[in-house]
Order: sequence, then structure tokens, then C-alpha cells
Amino acid sequence: MELKAFIELMRPRQWFKSLYIIFGAIPAIFLTPFRPLLIPWLLLLGIINMILIQGTIYTINDITDVEKDKLHPKKKNRPLPSGKINKNEAKLFALTLFLIAFVMGIFIDLRIAIIDVLLVVINMAYSISPIRLKDVKYWDIFLIAINFPLRVGVGWYLFEPYNQARFQLMYKIVSTNIVSNSIQALLFNTPPRIIDFSMKFSTVTLSFISMVGLTYFLATFLLSLKRLGEKLWIKNAEKSRPVLKKYSTSSLKAIALISFILSTMGFFFLAFSLKLSLVILTPYYIGLTWWYYKLTFKKDSPVKTPEDVFTKNKLFIGAGGIFLILMLVLLLL
Repeated sequence: MELKAFIELMRPRQWFKSLYIIFGAIPAIFLTPFRPLLIPWLLLLGIINMILIQGTIYTINDITDVEKDKLHPKKKNRPLPSGKINKNEAKLFALTLFLIAFVMGIFIDLRIAIIDVLLVVINMAYSISPIRLKDVKYWDIFLIAINFPLRVGVGWYLFEPYNQARFQLMYKIVSTNIVSNSIQALLFNTPPRIIDFSMKFSTVTLSFISMVGLTYFLATFLLSLKRLGEKLWIKNAEKSRPVLKKYSTSSLKAIALISFILSTMGFFFLAFSLKLSLVILTPYYIGLTWWYYKLTFKKDSPVKTPEDVFTKNKLFIGAGGIFLILMLVLLLL
């Protein structure tokens, strides 16, 4: 057994996804008392927790798909289908990663430990028979997309205990005798009741809610285009991903376009809640996501493996970097 093979099983190229917790952490940090060592320490713990959970999920996925992966032009070289690691070793490795992450989650905040469990349960429902929603049309996109806002939730709950950015739902039921002669009062000996309902939350909480919506619909956008890219550009892709047989290109385009609109709305409300001037970046966001959409239809499209777009397409990376810099500048002005 080689350590390198086990690290490869955790897919280091995907570790950048653990940074998604930063999107949830940013709004919570705004209301956190200034403690220079607290922020980097909690972020480091959160990132490590997510890397471990992602490693658990990817290992479970590879165990369940090992036979299909042997038929895939690239996946056949992974540790399990290539025989570098056997199934029993992989199962023990997945359990170890999960237990370490779960204990770490309890240590940080119980809600993070719950999210860790949810992420693994969702993946098991996604990958393991007889449920195996990975092979069920639409569920294979909409369910796995939940992973992204859950990661955002981890970032939020890293810092929420240190601030007052909590959502509060308040209501009280007040009995009244104004219509004491109503049918309800006569039949059930109780008059109609007035419900006094109110909600209280900060713009910081609104930014978190918007971030959850943005990340979920952005995830469905990316996943639907990943499926579309596989369907268009991978020969016999249905052998390794049977659900592709159930999709038409038009249905995948429709999911992508609806998700594009909803994620844009999420970005708009996020910008509005953080700082009004950020709203002017909405056209830039639209341009970036539409650019990504158009990449799907290029020969041998990189969107079928999204990490290639975000790590190898220098022009797209540069445009995304400028977008983030502009956001930071507008926030600080």
C-alpha cells in the first residue's frame, strides 16, 4: 500500500472545493469581534474538515463505481480500478477519514458535525444501490448540488457562535372575541385567532441566505453543463454514466439556463445585502457564467471536468480573478 495512492484516492485536484466554506464564512466574519488569530485558525480547521469529508465521499464513490470506472478512458487509472488499492482497504480508509472529520466537527461546532453526516449520507444515497440516485434523472444533479450550500454552511457555522448574525422567527397567537358569534366559535367553542408574525434578521444573515441560494443554483448550473459536456464530447459516455441516456441535450440546456437565471438573482441579492455598490458587478457575473455556458459547446469541452476550466483556462481564470478583485475593492471603498 502506497501513501501516494491513498492521497490520490482523496483527489487533491478537487481540494479547492473545500475553499467554498470561505463564501459562508465571509458574511459571518463581518459581525465577529476582531481577534487576529481566531479567523485563520477557524478557517484552517474548516478547510481540513472539508478535505477529510470530501476524501470520504470520493472514496465511497470510487468503491461503488469501480467496475464502471474501469471502462472510462481517464477514471480507469484511479487507485481502485487500477488495482493499487483494494475495496477493503478503501472502506477502512473512508471510515477513518469520516471519523476524524466528525470528531473535529463536534469539537468546532455540533452543527458542522451534522453537516458532515449529511454530506456523507447524501453521497451514499447518490452512489450506493438500491437507492443510487446517481442513475436517476434530475436527482443526479439536484441532490448532489446540495453539497455546495452545505459547504457554505460549514463556513457560516465556524463563526456564527461568535457573533449575533442569527435568524429569528417570532410569532404569537392572540385570541380575540371580536367575532365570538362566528360559526367556528359556536361549533368549537373557540373564536378565530390572530397570529402576530414577525421575522428579524440582519443584512449579514440575508447575505448568508443569498449565498446559499447562489451556490446551490450555481452548482446545478455547473453540474448540468458537466452532464451536457459529457454527452456531447465523450464517446460512449453512457457506459460509465448510465443516467446520460435519460437526458436530452435540450433538457440539460433548460436546467442550465434556469439555474443561470436563479444564480444571477442570488448574486444580486448577495451584492445588495453586502454593499449596494456591488450590484454594478451583476453584468460581470452574467458575463462570466454565460462564457462558461458557451465553453460547453466547444469541441472537447473542458466543462465535462470543471476543475480543468478553473485550473487550466488562463483567460477564464484571469477574468474570474479580476471579478474577485473588483468585489474586494468595492467592499473596501
